[in-house]
Amino acid sequence: MRNDRQSTERGVLPRRSVLKDLFYTMLAFGTIVGLMFPPFARIALHTDRALSYAFFSMCVAAGIVVGVANYILFRVVVSRELSRVARAMKHINEAVEVASDTGEGCRDTCKIPVTSHDVVGQFAVSFNSMTDAIARRIITESTTRQLLAKLSTNVELNLVAGEILESLAGVCGATAGVLYGDTGNKLELLGRFGIDRSDGLPERIDASQGFAERALTTGKVMCASLERDGLTWFQMSTPLGGFRPESIVLAPLTAEQRTVGLVALACASGGLSDQEEYLIDAIRTQAAPYLQTAILHLKLQDLAAIDDLTRILNRRFGIRRLSEEFSRSVRHGVPLSVIMIDIDNFKSFNDTFGHDAGDAVLTSVASTLERNVRSGDVVCRYGGEELMVVAPGMGLHDAAAAAEKLRRQIESTPIGWRGQSLHVTASFGAASWPIVRASTPDEVVTAADQALYHAKESGRDRVSVHRGDEIVPLALVVADAA
Repeated sequence: MRNDRQSTERGVLPRRSVLKDLFYTMLAFGTIVGLMFPPFARIALHTDRALSYAFFSMCVAAGIVVGVANYILFRVVVSRELSRVARAMKHINEAVEVASDTGEGCRDTCKIPVTSHDVVGQFAVSFNSMTDAIARRIITESTTRQLLAKLSTNVELNLVAGEILESLAGVCGATAGVLYGDTGNKLELLGRFGIDRSDGLPERIDASQGFAERALTTGKVMCASLERDGLTWFQMSTPLGGFRPESIVLAPLTAEQRTVGLVALACASGGLSDQEEYLIDAIRTQAAPYLQTAILHLKLQDLAAIDDLTRILNRRFGIRRLSEEFSRSVRHGVPLSVIMIDIDNFKSFNDTFGHDAGDAVLTSVASTLERNVRSGDVVCRYGGEELMVVAPGMGLHDAAAAAEKLRRQIESTPIGWRGQSLHVTASFGAASWPIVRASTPDEVVTAADQALYHAKESGRDRVSVHRGDEIVPLALVVADAA
């Protein structure tokens, strides 16, 4: 028994033959029947001839013939059917090996034809169910392996969210979808495709919103109908115009028993197949920890990006944002302005009132700038008492006017410090791409810095503007605009 088991593990068939055992069993059965028949014949026929040697021999021979005939019939009918199933299984095993290498399922080709409703048919049905499970596992492992390979090399939140959304959408052929992540009190929009922000898509949703609450509460993949479940905020947009999908698949992303995200997919069909639901469930389970890591990474980045004193972006991240906005401006051909600010006579102020007062001034000026710039503008501490404002989409004349507005706000804002009301002024320098023919964001900063130096040399508490070929005071820019 042990040797047979070891042979099977090595792929070698054991010596025992079921068909040979059946043949011997049939011979033995025929012989026993032949031996038992004469006594019954003696009783039934009331003749001693039934116990003669010749009759015994004839009965035994007949029993053996019947046994052999039964064996042959079994080989012709049952064994042939089993051989067909065995050949099909061999072919399917080869197809499964190929599918394991390619990552593609073989559910349609890995099937044994079911030709009867008896035990052979039941065997074929059971085997087909097994191959379905194997094919499902192959597809799942291949899909998740490819996704995790991508996710393991990224911690940037937008890239991670995009990969997860793309992978889930590919399962059910979704035409559009969104991914919301738990970055704070609400679920924030992290990724989208096939849908525009202008279609009323919210930047944040509450976890208790409609059908989303049921998905997040149960932690299960759910299929929602817009008409039935009232997700009116989910408006689709395609080149063909706005449309409503037949259904929306909601897949909560849970890591460490905590919901970290929610994916909503717009599907043309009314629901998911068992295979699609199984695969979506596997993907969301595997991907959720990577989304959680990316969110934590973003939070750490935000903490590292903030200047401890002024609570605005520090220079490193301010320059990073400038680089992003410069690339976007060049790509889309929209202007980009940089405004440099320097607090006037800051060293003397520190010497007179002390560094604590200087810190209070820096904090107040930074707060004034943040309150008075546009929502899309970026304010950062560039270094020491120097600050910078990055204004995407703002042209030169608007940048000059914005700088003057900020200058007046700083000049008119008293700074409370130890019972005193302190006042400071600041000098401003503004430059704008493409007026300044810069090929890098650093060149725009340099131009704005040159304008700032001009303002300080001209008497401080004023705005100077770099016009590409010259640096002029604000009054000249205003005059030209008029």
